Amino acid sequence: MERRSHGCCLLGLAIVAARVTAGADAAAHGGMDEDRTRPDQPADAAPASAVADARPPTGSDDDGEGGQRVRAGLDLVLGWGKVPFAVQNLPTTGTQAITYSRSDATPSDVQSFVLGASLEATEHLGAGVRIPFMLGTFSPVGSAARATTSLGDVELEGEWSTRLGAGLEIVAALGVALPTAQGAEIPATLVDVGASSVNESSYDHFSLARAAALARGYEDNALFEPGRLGAVPRLSFVYQGARLALEPYVKVENLIRTSSSLEAPYVGEIVAAVRAGYRVRSHLEVAARAWANVGFAGTPDDRRAAVAVEPDLIVSSGPLRAYGGLVVPLVGPPEEAGFFGARLGLVAAF
Repeated sequence: MERRSHGCCLLGLAIVAARVTAGADAAAHGGMDEDRTRPDQPADAAPASAVADARPPTGSDDDGEGGQRVRAGLDLVLGWGKVPFAVQNLPTTGTQAITYSRSDATPSDVQSFVLGASLEATEHLGAGVRIPFMLGTFSPVGSAARATTSLGDVELEGEWSTRLGAGLEIVAALGVALPTAQGAEIPATLVDVGASSVNESSYDHFSLARAAALARGYEDNALFEPGRLGAVPRLSFVYQGARLALEPYVKVENLIRTSSSLEAPYVGEIVAAVRAGYRVRSHLEVAARAWANVGFAGTPDDRRAAVAVEPDLIVSSGPLRAYGGLVVPLVGPPEEAGFFGARLGLVAAF
């Protein structure tokens, strides 16, 4: 039942993308070009901010006075790889007791959704929200598979932007990721814990959040950190030429402990990224993104670096933008866990 519902979601996104492409071709043959909105933050192809999530995932011209001020979008990443998991061991001969043990390499199949919306309140100020939620299945070797769903950390963001020159804009933002994510970290000594004291559901939520962060290449960890409050300042530049768009950004994810069960009171990560896009036609853009996450505070596992790349294809028609890409980890925990991600998304501007 759960896998069939996931398939229906993917089929719906595929139909929307096909219709958007058909509409773009029809407009191109008719010699009509659309009024294009202002440049988007690369984070829509791989979201970096709540406001960005509600913008079109492609560079474009400014919409000018009376342009589109409200945006909404859904970003989906399908991921496959291995994560820590609380494995339920069947009773052995001579005992009827069920036990648990921690496996750090359990195959997982995860779908993470980020629903975003934003409002451009004035020419320079905007506000937005991102709501992450996840579905996943874990298949430990020699034990029964388990599936679960979970909510991530809801993020609120304020944004200020101004133009520096023709085609160039600077955007400063501050996001606050509320500690709404579910889950508790699986202890390494789980095998010594009695089955009656094991919170299987909470451990499964933790595994799901970790899988979602890994599948997204460690770019948006603040959305998937159970038991932590996130403060995320971000600075980005957006350049939009006639066909070429360049969009670098840097952010700091300050993750503060709100649960005493976590080892590190503070985890700090710097994420730097760049996106280059080229408009092939008025309704079609190809793009490539790359980012690095460098952990500078926390446990030894937190103080590591990860690098990933993502090629993207974006099609547009009127107020709609549909995009798809592949998340390919190159270095760090996502690559070591064997993760690979496929991204699909849709953004509407009004």
